[in-house]
Amino acid sequence: MKVENWHRRQAIVLASQLPENTEDALAVLRLASQLVTDFLAEDEPTHKPASVVVLIGGNECA
Repeated sequence: MKVENWHRRQAIVLASQLPENTEDALAVLRLASQLVTDFLAEDEPTHKPASVVVLIGGNECA
């Protein structure tokens, strides 16, 4: 994957939110990386289609 300018801008935005302590900042980045690989990379769960609702009767409600 080619690194684009928007990737760099996003990295700057994220880095500006990191703690000043290097160890803490790296811990946050490790956890963020784990979130991306474990949570965001998972396939979307397949949803069961909604049941069809059929109205029986005349125009009593109209």
